[in-house]
Amino acid sequence: MTDTYRNRHRVIAFGRIFREWIQFVARDYSAPSPTHFKMKTLVSFSLKEGNWVETGTYMGGTTKYLAKRFPKVISIEPSPKYFAYSQSRLKKLKNVTLLNGSSEDLFEGAITAAGPIVNLWLDGHFSEGGTFLGSKISPIEEELNAVIKQIDGLQKLVIFIDDVRLFPRSIDQETGYPKFQWLIDWCAKNGFRWQIQNDILIAEMVR
Repeated sequence: MTDTYRNRHRVIAFGRIFREWIQFVARDYSAPSPTHFKMKTLVSFSLKEGNWVETGTYMGGTTKYLAKRFPKVISIEPSPKYFAYSQSRLKKLKNVTLLNGSSEDLFEGAITAAGPIVNLWLDGHFSEGGTFLGSKISPIEEELNAVIKQIDGLQKLVIFIDDVRLFPRSIDQETGYPKFQWLIDWCAKNGFRWQIQNDILIAEMVR
């Protein structure tokens, strides 16, 4: 990666941070929170000794941030375009494994590879802007079902689910996401304590 490319990427990243902050203020600090707020939330509430599995690499920004702070990051990206971009951007990070495919196909195996102490960052839902749209806007139900299949082999687990504002609170509302109550019922049924910070639902396994 050339110096010119790095400098260009820094300018683009700074522009995005500035734009997100202006929009956040204009919304009177309502969700969605700026990306750097979310990244700090991931670190603050994570298992510090744990590895990470991320769904939705996109351009690799969060992947890189986590890789600098944790032992290992496995990230899944279904879009060939963004997978290739992230491969180039992150190739010097030896503790990053990038997988090209859907979370429905790859997530369960990634959990096994990352465990037994693991943080999961579930951000693989479609959000326009060129992001990947599979058979569903959000594969969160399949992802959480995969967690249950692997849960007996895990010692500690924290799940971070992004864009929780998009999960409908009303039974009549349809967004393509499961109902928010479904998430809460899943947490209760499977022994997770939950909270919301910066538009992220954080679910910690309690044993």
